[in-house]
Amino acid sequence: MDTLVVAVPPARVRVLLGLAGALALVTVGADPAGRLLAVPAAVAALALAVRDLRSGPVLRADRTGVEVLQGLRRVRAEWGRVRRIQVVRDRRAELLELDLGDGLVLLSRHRLGRLPADVLADLLSVRAAAERS
Repeated sequence: MDTLVVAVPPARVRVLLGLAGALALVTVGADPAGRLLAVPAAVAALALAVRDLRSGPVLRADRTGVEVLQGLRRVRAEWGRVRRIQVVRDRRAELLELDLGDGLVLLSRHRLGRLPADVLADLLSVRAAAERS
C-alpha cells in the first residue's frame, strides 16, 4: 500500500449536526440559565461538524510521512521523525497512538471511523513500502 487516507466518518458529522439541532431546539423552550448552557454547546457541536466537513481526512500517510488533523490544524511528520505507532487499550477504549517526535497524537475509533488496529496495520504497510522505496 502506497497511500492511506482515513476520511472523517459521515456518521460523526450527522451526529454532531443532530446534536446541534437538538440543542438549538432546547434553547427555544429553556429558561435563561438553560440558554446559557445550551447555546454554547450547540455552537460548539456545529463548529465541530463544520470543521469535520471542511477539513479533509483525519489521517493521511504516504511514502514521505504521516499527516494528522488535530483540532483545527494539521500536524505533519516525516517517517524518520515518527518514533512509535501503536494501539493503546484500557478497559473502555482502544486508541491509535502516534508519537511524532515533538508530540503525541491519540485517535479513537469514533474519530477514525474504523478499528484502530486496522488503521495501525495499514499505517505499518505504508511505512514498510516507504522504507523499501
